[in-house]
Amino acid sequence: MPRPSRNLDRKLLDAARALLPKSGFSGLNVREVIRKAGVNAGMFHYHFKSRDAFLRRVLEEVYEDFLVTFAAAAAGPGGSRLRRVLVAVARFARDNRVFYALLIRELLNAQPDLSRFAKANFPRHVSVLAALMKECREDGTVRDLPLPALCMFAMSTMALPAVALTGLERNGVRALDGVPLSKVTRELLSDALIEARADMVLAALRKP
Repeated sequence: MPRPSRNLDRKLLDAARALLPKSGFSGLNVREVIRKAGVNAGMFHYHFKSRDAFLRRVLEEVYEDFLVTFAAAAAGPGGSRLRRVLVAVARFARDNRVFYALLIRELLNAQPDLSRFAKANFPRHVSVLAALMKECREDGTVRDLPLPALCMFAMSTMALPAVALTGLERNGVRALDGVPLSKVTRELLSDALIEARADMVLAALRKP
């Protein structure tokens, strides 16, 4: 019996990633994924066996996309590695902002699949950032403060604008102080302001 095309699992994964912004993780419906992918149910079970296994695969893909960019920035040459990491975090949060916001929401709601995934995987990038921040603290680049405080300040400052703007959009906000939200979003999430925000974070972290 010939093995089913490998493209079918790719179609299912792509369909899930397209549906997640509306459904969230807890609301992701396998039947909807199958229908959107144009694949029969037998192929879903052939490739993934269960909804839980499928969801883990979707999460792993998104996380690996992030980790590749994050690790490359942290491992690059020169003393500007921390800045590159900050920019990489902000760009990923911007380019995947609906997904990113949903991830945070469901982690705050202690969604079981997400909680297990976070515990198993998040230490991978946290340890990279902590090691880099420790190095910067030891060479006097950043303040002599606890590593969790330094990492939390840096990561949240770079990622929060994408999450906040997504929240405003999803709640029907159309303008801020008379300025169209679409214009505010374009400006705040532009490459230029991401770079500027990274510089502001570095200035705040710098040892007096």
